[in-house]
Amino acid sequence: MPDPSPDRFRDHAVPDDALDATRRTLDATPGLVGEPTDAERSRTLVAEAHTASLSTIALDPAGVPFGSLVAHAVDGAGRPILCLSDLAEHSRNLAADPRASVLVTQAGTGDPLALGRVTLLGRTTVLDGDDRADALQRYQAAHPGAFYAEFADFRLYRLEVEAVRFVGGFGRMSWVGADGYAAAEPDPLREHRAGIIDHMNDDHAEALVGYCRVLAGRPETVSARMVDVDRYGFSVLAADAPGGDPKAVRFAFDAPTDTPLAVRAAMVELVRRTRAGAP
Repeated sequence: MPDPSPDRFRDHAVPDDALDATRRTLDATPGLVGEPTDAERSRTLVAEAHTASLSTIALDPAGVPFGSLVAHAVDGAGRPILCLSDLAEHSRNLAADPRASVLVTQAGTGDPLALGRVTLLGRTTVLDGDDRADALQRYQAAHPGAFYAEFADFRLYRLEVEAVRFVGGFGRMSWVGADGYAAAEPDPLREHRAGIIDHMNDDHAEALVGYCRVLAGRPETVSARMVDVDRYGFSVLAADAPGGDPKAVRFAFDAPTDTPLAVRAAMVELVRRTRAGAP
């Protein structure tokens, strides 16, 4: 598949003579500011979701994009696994033209355009033999109630990812290379995120305020609420007055935290620094 992300679109605000330096800076940014890369964010989104929008190329009317809702699982390289009936329109489309895209969106409330989403583009293959057996196991693990998965008229498909478009909400978007996407890991805290956030907000709200006052240089902070956490750090919404307009504040861990226990240790260290009055 041709590169869908020509420089004139991806780097439109950067002068030509600064493109290489800009790319090097952006590549280093996640490690500097303690945030996941867009490849990691994409892998996390696809791994967390269990439903997606599948776009195929219609037979009738010919050549028109055809969208449908599908359930999916993922393999070790983040490739979507689909279980589709031969009777479905999208299966007929794929039999004639395997090109497709899968759109996965972040769950959440509020403006849906402020949430993350990722589009995976590529070609589908029908799996058989050991590949099918492995895919079936993954699909049934993601969808325990999928009684239809072993019906004779259902086939297992895998999207061979050739390009990835990540959108992290307003003002954040990028093309992610297929190799980078495959090599990235989904965030290991994704299954524990809600529990960590609830625990910090319910039991350690004062600590969050302290982080903001001392470590983030916001001495006027009166309230802070954790809204996200990942292996590299966490984000809070902090307000400087009761009922005031909250501002997003990001805190980075000293090292990646892959378990809730590691997160707890990192939080304790931040409390120690807060009490010492310095980072």
